[in-house]
Amino acid sequence: MKTVQQRFEQSTFWQTLGFEYIHAEDGVAEIAFNYREDLTNVVGTLHGGVFMAALDTVMGIATHTLGFDKVVTIQLETRFLKPITKGRIQALGRVISQTRSTVILEGRLYNEDQELVGFATATFKGTH
Repeated sequence: MKTVQQRFEQSTFWQTLGFEYIHAEDGVAEIAFNYREDLTNVVGTLHGGVFMAALDTVMGIATHTLGFDKVVTIQLETRFLKPITKGRIQALGRVISQTRSTVILEGRLYNEDQELVGFATATFKGTH
């Protein structure tokens, strides 16, 4: 059976965005990636879809650490605080609350200066 890390790292989507698995256990996860011009919007900042994908992904990984075989996002709300125009980006996800099959999480995105540039809350459905 593949580990959570292997499952994500073998994903073409993951590889396309250049995500890097840093750490995950006990409802907490961390990934990172580098700003790239091919991931920007028309004004030259990191595209909002990439911003949200990083948050969704890191929260999905955090949910997987709880022992679920499969997880899906059923709600995601994102706040964009600052644009990202360079450097290394860090995403952190952590579980806030859990029932038998539903998990509520928060995700935070930081720029290379460790400034909070965005955050999200989400609800995931997990199955065993």
